[in-house]
Amino acid sequence: MRSIAVLLLVSFHVIGGVRTDGLQLSHPHPLRIYGDLFVDVRMPLFAFVAGAVYALKPPQRGTLMPFLLGKFRRLAVPGITAITVFMAFGYAIDGRLPFEGHFWQAYYRHYEIFWFLQVMLIIFPLLGALDALTRGAILWPALILSLLAIAMGWSFDSDLMAANRITHLLGYLLLGVAFIRHVETLEAHRGLAVTLAASAFLAGLAINLWIMRETGRPSTERLDLQSLLFAGGACVTAMLVLPRLHWLSWLGAFSLTIYLYHILVTSGARRTLQAIDIESSVVHLLLGTALGILLPVLLQVIASRWQVTRLLVLGLRARPRRT
Repeated sequence: MRSIAVLLLVSFHVIGGVRTDGLQLSHPHPLRIYGDLFVDVRMPLFAFVAGAVYALKPPQRGTLMPFLLGKFRRLAVPGITAITVFMAFGYAIDGRLPFEGHFWQAYYRHYEIFWFLQVMLIIFPLLGALDALTRGAILWPALILSLLAIAMGWSFDSDLMAANRITHLLGYLLLGVAFIRHVETLEAHRGLAVTLAASAFLAGLAINLWIMRETGRPSTERLDLQSLLFAGGACVTAMLVLPRLHWLSWLGAFSLTIYLYHILVTSGARRTLQAIDIESSVVHLLLGTALGILLPVLLQVIASRWQVTRLLVLGLRARPRRT
């Protein structure tokens, strides 16, 4: 699932929006349809996996503070580094800083792709604290309310720590938590669970295909019933039916670094290909996606060699010194 999420994310940023960075393809180009059709599922997949991982070792009352400090180290520290690098590259290329020169606001306001980390830095402290204090009883009320928020299109009107995207992710993250905590029940009724999840996924897909037929393009709305059916069904179905491919599992360990740095690589690859007059969208997609994954993997391998870069770039603890 992590590998699929990574491929969807990186390939989308190679394609880009209709008028934003990327190939700027318009409808009815197949890659434009692909990019828009899976807008509902890209980040929900990451959120669902994050919830599943959280559920494997949730904080208790006595471990809440180490949990919060660990999340800050793992998410905020490499996020701050990546935002700084991203702004530096942007200024070097375009001579512009975000937020009309008030660049420090990029660290705490909705900024480029980094909104995902900002949202997680809101969700995990709240979820961890409430989960520990209620001993898990908060899960179902929070899950029902958050799924309702997606279906009804509710959101917060604030870009502080990307709060306006909380409802986009919270329901799927809690769905991942619920999956792990009730995995035995789901496995005992596997056929029914797969049928329901796949039906939701297909219903969401069918609605979106109907929208595309009527409007000429898929829906890009992330907060509605169609999005909930499509993304929620896709997450649960994938968790139930996808095999665990051990030869591919290594990629999961690099997913955060790929997320943080792939857009610099895909942008650089596009500019280089355009400079040498290669306009083939297929070449751009394949090369940009491959480099957008492999170069961040290389960055993580290199950064893991030194204690300071392990912390600043990867958010990992220092390795114990050999005696």
